[in-house]
Amino acid sequence: MSVAAASAQSVPEADYLLSVTAMVTGQAARSAHDAALMRASYGPYIEPLALDDYAQIQEGLATGGLVPLPLDSRFNVRVRLEGSNPIGEKDIVHQLSYVAARPATIGCLMDVASRVKSGPIEVTSLVRHLEYQQQLRSTNLNATTDVPTHALGLAFDIAMVNTPLPTVLEIRDVLRKMSDAGDILVIVERQQLVFHVVPQPSRLGWYSEVYANAIGGHAWGRPAAARALTPVVTTAIGSLRPLPAWSAAWWAADNVPVDLPMEVPMGSEAVSLEPTSPAARGLMARTFTFFGDLLSATWPRLTAVIAAKT
Repeated sequence: MSVAAASAQSVPEADYLLSVTAMVTGQAARSAHDAALMRASYGPYIEPLALDDYAQIQEGLATGGLVPLPLDSRFNVRVRLEGSNPIGEKDIVHQLSYVAARPATIGCLMDVASRVKSGPIEVTSLVRHLEYQQQLRSTNLNATTDVPTHALGLAFDIAMVNTPLPTVLEIRDVLRKMSDAGDILVIVERQQLVFHVVPQPSRLGWYSEVYANAIGGHAWGRPAAARALTPVVTTAIGSLRPLPAWSAAWWAADNVPVDLPMEVPMGSEAVSLEPTSPAARGLMARTFTFFGDLLSATWPRLTAVIAAKT
């Protein structure tokens, strides 16, 4: 894969490769850490949420569980549609269907792109399905993974090749800052030379709102006050109902409601919010909206899994 055109600058190809290789090596420990978090966070949801084939991508686009990435230069994103390793390369006839992901994923991508000032970021992968993933494994070792986050619609890849070195380094710094803030998980992939980015579970609701605001024409940059706070939502569970396997024991206990305070940490530095405050209600609403949208596209499969297990 040539990087001469990639650098688009006066840096010699050998120096470009040396700098990028050193950067990738320097990110190895962080990548391993975030890869483990991806497995722990999203591994339990592969069965109900992963897209099996192209038909399910079509269904997701029809129901809103998946949304297209706008091919609009004002978002500071370009999509690799041709050349080496373009998006949808294993199903080029339906290429535009792969320029899509979960709303939260697109919102996260828009947030990343808005922070990079030295040039647009190039995206080489968004949503894929499991059959596509299997085909890709023959040419891309990074497609062999315990948690297929692309097939969950929760990942995007930002290219280093075809990107000037100063922009590559700025992207690295932006992603590192966002990772430290608890917004994203990042794996720097050595083989493909891409940044593999997944939103943190605690930010899915927020990034769904970022997407909605961006498409609605509003600015999506997070206010400074919001960036300074990492909230904790404290709420109470009014009642619990178990799955059918435990229902007999539950009803024998008269289905007594419980009052269990619950704290949901949203990052390493938490700021407590009262459940009745507007900020807490807004955060909870964004989170519930995201999961409602997510389940709307996957509910038939989810209920089938639950029925099979009970």
